Amino acid sequence: MRILLVDDDELLTQALTSFLTSQHYAVDVATDGEAGWDYSQAATYDLIVLDISLPKLDGVRLCQKLRRHQCHSPILLLTAKGDSSDKVMGLDAGADDYLVKPCTTEELSARIRALLRRQSPSVTSLLEWGHLCLNPGACEVTYQGQSLTLSPKEYGLLELFLRNPQRVFSSSIILEHLWGFENAPGEETIRTHIKRLRQKLKAVGAADVIDTVYGMGYRLSAPVEVAPSPTIAPSVADEARAAAIALWDQFKPPMLERMKSLDQAIVAWSTGDLSDQLRQTAIGDAHKLAGSLGMFGFPEGSRLGQAIEHWLETATDGAAVDPLQALVVALYRELEHPPQPSKNDLLTALSEENVDFRTTPDPSSTPLTTETPQTEQEPKPSRSSEIKVLVVDDDALVLATLQQCLPRWGICPITLSNPLSLWDALERENPDLLILDIDMPHINGIEVCRVIRNGNAWNGLPILFLTAHRDPEIILQLYSAGADDYVAKPFTEPEVVTRIFNRLERNRLLQHWRRPTS
Repeated sequence: MRILLVDDDELLTQALTSFLTSQHYAVDVATDGEAGWDYSQAATYDLIVLDISLPKLDGVRLCQKLRRHQCHSPILLLTAKGDSSDKVMGLDAGADDYLVKPCTTEELSARIRALLRRQSPSVTSLLEWGHLCLNPGACEVTYQGQSLTLSPKEYGLLELFLRNPQRVFSSSIILEHLWGFENAPGEETIRTHIKRLRQKLKAVGAADVIDTVYGMGYRLSAPVEVAPSPTIAPSVADEARAAAIALWDQFKPPMLERMKSLDQAIVAWSTGDLSDQLRQTAIGDAHKLAGSLGMFGFPEGSRLGQAIEHWLETATDGAAVDPLQALVVALYRELEHPPQPSKNDLLTALSEENVDFRTTPDPSSTPLTTETPQTEQEPKPSRSSEIKVLVVDDDALVLATLQQCLPRWGICPITLSNPLSLWDALERENPDLLILDIDMPHINGIEVCRVIRNGNAWNGLPILFLTAHRDPEIILQLYSAGADDYVAKPFTEPEVVTRIFNRLERNRLLQHWRRPTS
């Protein structure tokens, strides 16, 4: 767990840092309010401890500023001001707790544990995984009653996993949680600590506690008390498969609805009566099919959708309609077969849990133009334990995919199907990263990216494109408009999550380098 301590008393901060480090916390120290603010924007903290009487920016105003800018980390005010009016002012400013100096380290430790418990879904002070038990109050770890001796970082790793049992942690995120700025090592150190922790757990019989998610990071595995019978596994797989097919049956009607415009385009082309509007509608529906079908277990369907889109875009008047008709017939035949999901696609993931496919409703807003709004303000920096990603795409199935897969990586997706609502959403949500599609109603995603980069308020926001386009010329346009990266549809969960974390890490490093050294 990582703590930010903001206090200008050097002797006190040294003593508290020594004590908190002995309790397996990683501690960063700031000696004035402005430095505390800078630290809070450069890293994610599990807890922030503030004095009230601070140089440059006092603790109450710093607390207010943090809450105003969507910082959700617990805040403990640790101060010599003990009047009731001071406590009321501090708590009203957004602090979660108020502790008066002088206090014992035991009381401070208890307050910290209580605040961290509020952040954890567990209602008990003990963190458990099957027979494995971690007691934060005593800093003890046992397995079936047998004590484990762990180093401070091994203990911190295990506590991090136990407090977040559903989340996958990349090496960079683990570094951010468990090491301060002054002593952050390389990612190879993470692998070393993971290996040693696994060895110690295995030595007492707690094997397979930590899973490696290839190319992504580490997470806590599901506790297994009894090995499953070999005769049970096939039935479980069959049930998952049946659930996956049922989910495809749920989405098959809207997919077939998108095919109607393709049928209409074939008829109209045959009679020489294809309007520009119908042609563009068919191109748009083919584009969405290309982007969605692969995620539902139809990779060939995505390929056919791309071929249909390309034909509609490039065919000249008078061209024979037979190639288009053959592609559409092949697509219908493909969709008659059961899906063949891979382990990374949406269909497999959805078979494991219930998902709400409703997207965030678009608020009313002023239409997006090629000029940024006159009322633009400076962006509101936001640092919390959860990463906010704003997704703008008019394909509800793509939005549903991201709503389902991103939260288990500690990413909160805010979805919009209407790009005209973007400015309001940016101001309201203050995201850490923006995901755009190219082809959307009202305005092109590349133009949206260009508008953002030409403005002053959000031009530093990382922008990632999800698009079915693969034309090198269009990809060049993305980067020329200011995009940071792109992922081709249909995409897999590990691919898009890795790209998100890579962009966020690079942006964090850039911000750190740009911070004044004085």
